[in-house]
Amino acid sequence: MMTDNVRFKVDSLPDQPVVDLRDRPSPEVLRVLAIGTPEVVQNFVMTLFQWGYARPDEWSRQLPTVNPGEVMRILTKRITLVD
Repeated sequence: MMTDNVRFKVDSLPDQPVVDLRDRPSPEVLRVLAIGTPEVVQNFVMTLFQWGYARPDEWSRQLPTVNPGEVMRILTKRITLVD
């Protein structure tokens, strides 16, 4: 459940997002975007960690979006497709 209050320090963020997704990922690459307030994004990252899906250090740092008070983090996972 994502109703827990999470307190953390937000590092200063650059003025412009720096994300280059122009590479040609193979079908075995999955990217998960978490976009929201810093608190909501951090809560989501920690929830996936508690579920055993991804460690917090596997995510990108917080990146600003064009919306004030909103950030995004990106998780890139290599997955194995099973027929």
